[in-house]
Amino acid sequence: MKSPTNILKEKQKRLNLNIINYDLEKMWKAHPLINSLRERVIRALPKDGFYDPQDLEHQALFRLTTFDPKDINDEIINFVVQEQYAVMQDRLSKLDFDVEYLFRGIKGKYHDLNVEDRLELCWENDKLVAKNDNRSFNVEFRTVHDERIVSLFSNELHYIHRDRPKGETFGFYFVGDEIPWAIETTEPSAIAKQYKRDALLANGIDPNKAVELTRFYTLPGAPTNSISLMDGLVAKYYKEKGMEALFTTTMPMYSKTKSTTISGGLNKPLLVKDLRHKFIPSRINGQTYYRHVTTVPEDHDEIEVITTHPNFPTMLVVEVFRVLSERSIEPLPILNDHKKVIYVMQRDHSSTEEEVKLPVESISDILNKIRTVGKYSRTEYIRDVVYGDKSSKEAKKIRLRISDNLEYSLVEATRKYRITEDSDVKREVEETIYKGSSEDEALSMIELQGEFAEENSYEKTRMYFNADGGAEITLDIYPFGAWVEVEGSEEKVKHIASKLGYSKKEFILDSADDLYLEWKKKHNLPEQWDVRFGLIGKK
Repeated sequence: MKSPTNILKEKQKRLNLNIINYDLEKMWKAHPLINSLRERVIRALPKDGFYDPQDLEHQALFRLTTFDPKDINDEIINFVVQEQYAVMQDRLSKLDFDVEYLFRGIKGKYHDLNVEDRLELCWENDKLVAKNDNRSFNVEFRTVHDERIVSLFSNELHYIHRDRPKGETFGFYFVGDEIPWAIETTEPSAIAKQYKRDALLANGIDPNKAVELTRFYTLPGAPTNSISLMDGLVAKYYKEKGMEALFTTTMPMYSKTKSTTISGGLNKPLLVKDLRHKFIPSRINGQTYYRHVTTVPEDHDEIEVITTHPNFPTMLVVEVFRVLSERSIEPLPILNDHKKVIYVMQRDHSSTEEEVKLPVESISDILNKIRTVGKYSRTEYIRDVVYGDKSSKEAKKIRLRISDNLEYSLVEATRKYRITEDSDVKREVEETIYKGSSEDEALSMIELQGEFAEENSYEKTRMYFNADGGAEITLDIYPFGAWVEVEGSEEKVKHIASKLGYSKKEFILDSADDLYLEWKKKHNLPEQWDVRFGLIGKK
């Protein structure tokens, strides 16, 4: 009979992971755009009322990611702040707690919680004390058993606003108080999502012997140094129970300084994934507002879901961990230096698209027609490099795309799978392998997919137009010609093509490579694999 250790080793060998280069130390700096927006959001926050300003700041920043950055102005910022304030006030109005007492630290009049004169949490003769030069309070660390309080902190007050109380919850209390001023909720790794369990195993940790720290929240004006001491006490608690590691999720994109999570010892990257915020409509006092959600309801087809705008630059979400005791097995060698990390492709990274390509004889004429059915969005310079698997001609190719919209660049690596052959409209599933800002990281991801090598490359200028019903029209100008692409539902694609004056017999399903080869043959030109403007690319 195999030992538990050998079973874990065998499971580790069978893991199918995507690995990218990632230096956590360089990530603890908010994106410059977020820094700029944060300053403007803070200026727009309501000056009166009982609420958590940091919560409202987070909700407003999350919501602003759903806009194209070039469209964000003071009017939009004020609208978003007021919208999220209305959502927050609606949530707080339903609480069966004294909101003024919870947010007493905002007013700067109380001695225990005070945003203007915060205490510091520290150890004093083996006792927890929150103090400064003028006052001192004894503090208790204990398990929170009241489910109402757990839900209050993790669902109503914490900025994610979705509780995950599937494990034990811990709190800091001023001695004699019934309500804590800080809590941390946990979840055993045994019930974690599979990709998290796989990442733990890759790092040598038994997937059943770790604990996720799911929510940490302090009331406004709470003592400083709280999260590092809380994490330290929780770590001690679970180490004594034989757990091997703690892990948690953080978003460097919004960090103001090096994360306080790191100061609690959770400083090793476990995995990274793309950041994507989602908002769904809520009716409040007869008005429709959008509130942040982590999980879209099952009936989402019947509601409008707003997500992070494709033009809004984002940074990866990172899950970090701390080893509590000896790991069950050795980590995978590639992860030993903590400069590489597991990249998780989430379900919404695979999308189905339906499109047609249409020939263009006159760019000026087609632009006039497009403007009658769509609204101009943006222009990008794009360079595509297509990679083929040297070991298999049948394997799906990978496209590395580097796009620049004159404000910032984006790097994406994708696979496309055609799923219809008998339709006038091309239907494909697109799977994202990498999305970020580093070409080196994208190439590392491609290397992990197999023996892929460059086959051909093209550059183009692409103009984007938005049409009704969520359809998108693009005008692609290559060195060897111009084509319009219409993407959306099959019905919408055909309708827009007709409006632009095209019939079904003019629909093109060929790839850019096929079109280039046809053009090259027509003009009796030598073949280039790297096709650049001016035809100066590599032969």
